[in-house]
Amino acid sequence: MKSLHRVVAFLLGCSLCAAAGAANFTSAGAVAAKFGVHEITLTGDGRVANPFDTTATVTFTPPSAAGKAKTVSAFFDGENTWRARVYVSEPGEWKWSSQCATDKVLAGKRGAFKATDSTLPGRLLPHPKNSRHWMTEDGRWFLNVSDTAYFLLCAHDGNGSPVTDDDARRYIRDDAALGITSVRCFLSSSSAGFSESQEQWRNWFFADATLDRFRLENLQVADRRLRLLLDTNPDIAVQLILFPLAGYARDDSFWVAMTPVQRERLLRNLVARFAAYPQLFWLMVNDAHYGEKFPNNNALAREAGTYLARHDPWQHPRSTGHARRLPFVFGAEDWATYIHIEHAHDHGAEQYGQYDAVAKPVFLGEDRYEQDHAERDPLDMRYWQRRLFWAWLLSGGSANYGGRNWAMHPYSETAGKPTAFYRRKEVIFSKALTGLDSVRVIRYYFAERRIELSDFAAAPALVRDADGRVAADSPKLMRRGGDEFLAYHPNSTS
Repeated sequence: MKSLHRVVAFLLGCSLCAAAGAANFTSAGAVAAKFGVHEITLTGDGRVANPFDTTATVTFTPPSAAGKAKTVSAFFDGENTWRARVYVSEPGEWKWSSQCATDKVLAGKRGAFKATDSTLPGRLLPHPKNSRHWMTEDGRWFLNVSDTAYFLLCAHDGNGSPVTDDDARRYIRDDAALGITSVRCFLSSSSAGFSESQEQWRNWFFADATLDRFRLENLQVADRRLRLLLDTNPDIAVQLILFPLAGYARDDSFWVAMTPVQRERLLRNLVARFAAYPQLFWLMVNDAHYGEKFPNNNALAREAGTYLARHDPWQHPRSTGHARRLPFVFGAEDWATYIHIEHAHDHGAEQYGQYDAVAKPVFLGEDRYEQDHAERDPLDMRYWQRRLFWAWLLSGGSANYGGRNWAMHPYSETAGKPTAFYRRKEVIFSKALTGLDSVRVIRYYFAERRIELSDFAAAPALVRDADGRVAADSPKLMRRGGDEFLAYHPNSTS
């Protein structure tokens, strides 16, 4: 029991420190935390025709050197208020100054704030020893055990039902207890519910048909939830899905119809509002088709991804989401720093092999969802999910769990929350989810043994099943040179 207690303390250390000490998101003259976010607020003159067109910037200078200063865009947040944020990369006294050519009231402001050391994990970075893995900025290998939480950052779920801050707290509390280390989230949604349509674009972002003003209430909800997560569970990463899908197996018609000015305005505001959060990794679109038949989808992913590569001051990981069973087509492009794919019943991680040579992290972002469709579900989700995670981790990649993807029901409460499926309202889901019951041991396993898979390489040829099982039934093995071997068998007997 002593070792288990040490593991629990190790895993919860960041969250406990965050709860006991200062906030990880700070503002004004508050003392900031290293690897947290600090915000300054500016007030404009109030006479501009469209405040979203005002280009104001703030330069944040760290204690160590002016050469490490970051100049970021400020974003309009309503009521003549602009905000600018910095990712606090080091302790000490920071200084800041504002610039704006079109609003003299926003220009020429100066200030300073102090930052102290912290136990926060910081950003996800490419692992210096193994480009197929990530590490957190505090120097630890990042174990990606992911959960689908599409509407965690949204005011409404896939059915259009309200999602409260307390719902989000309870949901992430359950995920943390189950060993989840990342969640997949839409940036926004609609009170009308989830749909793949052009209207979804308008509902996510825009206040009116001109597309020149933003729907601030949606962005503010996502902002508030990310702040909540940073303060309460800073060791859980968030894959932020930036844009909605105009239609499954259809080419984009919304983004391409926007003017270059409208597209740049949207991207600039999204980076200004969200990029300082350390826990983010970007996904341009989810579930899209790419290739020769989808030139507009290709252009959207490339334009947004390239913009982030040029303008994200903190260079969070970037990718875009391909539809089920489709190969990732941007692997050789610099803007895509990780591979995101979908498949079905790939609990043998057979899809990983085709991307190993790309030498980037590979993330199976969607496989099967745990739903009450007996004809579609795996026979026993309790063990199927554990098998999926282990096989993908020991092949070199990582995987994701899907529960009720259209609702925000905390895992432990699903038995008491019957709900309709948004695509088939007559189908009511009422059973408790079980898919994560056997997954929590994975995080404990690596923490207790202090194993970092960035030190290992997949070596499946070194292990075989005595009964000749192959493909999804075959065992997996990774090796650290000739010193350590880590093997997993999905169907072992005595």
